[in-house]
Amino acid sequence: MWSGLLQKVFKVREKVAMNLGGKGDEEKPFLDHLEDLRKMIVRMAVTLLVSTIGTFFFYDKLFEIIKLPLWWTGVVKSEQDLKNMLQILTPQEGFMMVMNLALIAAVILSFPLLLLFLLQFILPGLKPAEKKAIFPAIGIGAGLFLIGSCFAFYVVLPKALEFFYTFNSDLGLLNGWRLADYVKFATRFILLFGVAFELPVIVMVMVKLDFLNYKLMSTTRSYAVIAIAIFAAIVTPTPDPFTMLVLAGPLYVLYETCIWLAYFMEKKDRVAYPEYYADIDKDA
Repeated sequence: MWSGLLQKVFKVREKVAMNLGGKGDEEKPFLDHLEDLRKMIVRMAVTLLVSTIGTFFFYDKLFEIIKLPLWWTGVVKSEQDLKNMLQILTPQEGFMMVMNLALIAAVILSFPLLLLFLLQFILPGLKPAEKKAIFPAIGIGAGLFLIGSCFAFYVVLPKALEFFYTFNSDLGLLNGWRLADYVKFATRFILLFGVAFELPVIVMVMVKLDFLNYKLMSTTRSYAVIAIAIFAAIVTPTPDPFTMLVLAGPLYVLYETCIWLAYFMEKKDRVAYPEYYADIDKDA
């Protein structure tokens, strides 16, 4: 199964390299693709390892930060409330929680490098001018990831915690949350929204790979709105429409931005590769 999946991924890389890199019909051996994949994985792993070691030394600061939403929502009003609510049930739980926090912080801090390694693997054979264009895209991607993460941390996560705390209290239950579960819940929210806000970068890659274009995205706008609404309903833990709109609104704006991004990218590529797009228009 994995061999077949890798072959499909490598075929896509061949297509991009031939269409955009000007390498004609020369195919790259399977093992060369595999070596490129290995290099990307090693670079990502080393980057995350070094970043995690670095962020681990600030685990106390990270722990203070991840507790802030509990104070903002009024779930805890004193240090004693915090100690009563967040519980450790196993000897190693505190250490594993710290490692989880350090890893998530490492992902956020090293995200530009991780995105660079990924794009270098997915988009081989780019011309020098196009390679230079990757760096602004990485800057935009890193900025969007940071915006999405902050949006989750400052807006969505506090409302989610407040909802669950109130819901549990209305059931007559005492809120005593396991520390590891709280940290996992909070960090997943942050990462999920960070990745969700990467939509423009994903579209940029999909347009480069010819999987998406301006016409397709503009004509399927209504389906995209439904998909965004369903996604917001699933991800948002609170049932009120306001919270769903808080998530769905920015995602829809990002989608509209992606449509115009696809338009300008396609327009630029049509000038750079007229013969390639002439064949596409002929087959359409």
